[in-house]
Amino acid sequence: MSTDLNLNQIDPKKVLKNCWGEGVASVRGEHAVNQALFEYGPQRIDRLLAVGKAASSMCQGAIDFISSNAQCLVITKYGHTDQQIVEDQRFQIMESAHPVPDLNSMKAGILAMNYVESILPSQTFLMLVSGGASSLLEVLSEGLGLEFLKTLTDAMLANGLDINQINSVRTRISLIKGGKLLALCKSKSAHVLLISDVPHDDTAVIGSGIGCTSPSQLIESEIPVEIEELLADAGMGMRKNQLIPAVSNFSSKVIASNSIARNICEQFANKRGLPVVMNEELLHGAIDEVVNRISKIILSGPSGVYIFGGEPTVVLPENPGRGGRMQHFALSVAKSIRGRSDIHLIAAGTDGTDGPTNAAGGMVDGSTYERDSGADAALVAADAGRYLERVGGLFLSGPTGTNVMDIVIVLKS
Repeated sequence: MSTDLNLNQIDPKKVLKNCWGEGVASVRGEHAVNQALFEYGPQRIDRLLAVGKAASSMCQGAIDFISSNAQCLVITKYGHTDQQIVEDQRFQIMESAHPVPDLNSMKAGILAMNYVESILPSQTFLMLVSGGASSLLEVLSEGLGLEFLKTLTDAMLANGLDINQINSVRTRISLIKGGKLLALCKSKSAHVLLISDVPHDDTAVIGSGIGCTSPSQLIESEIPVEIEELLADAGMGMRKNQLIPAVSNFSSKVIASNSIARNICEQFANKRGLPVVMNEELLHGAIDEVVNRISKIILSGPSGVYIFGGEPTVVLPENPGRGGRMQHFALSVAKSIRGRSDIHLIAAGTDGTDGPTNAAGGMVDGSTYERDSGADAALVAADAGRYLERVGGLFLSGPTGTNVMDIVIVLKS
């Protein structure tokens, strides 16, 4: 394999944006759902529930399969509903907050519970699930309220819990997560299509198991003492028994994932004669460890394209600034490659929103870190977003209609 890559002959920023964009487009909800229904069915849908940040896009892929008198419910993030769904009278829409739930998240949970309970045995039911569902809808165990949920969520985010830990906690306190929602379904023909934003594409972890029939079988990670104390104070110290739904004809399929998107990114590079050195899911773990790992690979490796996927965790300071994990990652790597003219990088969340911001992530090179004297302070304060905006390194894509964790692409000449 040739590793001769001359950045003087291409526009690195344009190549990175297009490579990332093509990978993300390949796992867009509309395309993935339509293809899955065409290949696997069901061919007629009487009831549809879509939850997650990509819910609206996924619904667009199901339009041709929904009966004329179908009743559909969409629960998604504020500003993430497409006009086609808004104008379709078959759809009831509920928008709520992510990543920290709000009052609408609680209303959406009750709405979803009542909706699933109302499905008749003779009705064919399709559930569409994408990342973000954990925050967008919730029904808490008796005695727990929104303020507790917000406090718990803030604590989990600040402590940098990984997705398995967060899933474990949310399942413990919820009346609809970890298989409990589908336990209410009476349909004799129930089907779930999922876009995976978790490692190993475990359906019991996606959306904290909102679209699965049983809790995750993975060994639970240790929960930090601060979180366990919050749970114990709320009477949630012990996991409760899970219900299993009595669905006689049930199917579940992951239709889009990080690996699919990364492979399309690789194909994009190959078609343009850009040698791909590596394509692996190496972004899991604490953010500083991930930055060190990726930086060493880039700096010591040959020229070419590097593609990484996954989702690092960040422990936030007491009063964090503006940014998200990919903005923090991008600026941290910019520090590692400072002074280099041969390395360009894009790091972005595939859903188009990195943390509680409207940016997808960052685009950096060897000059990014030295364009402003406040880089170190921004990293300490978890304020990478403001820094990148000042120096022209912020990457905005808008809502993408999917959510398959993060993708990082590097060009090295």
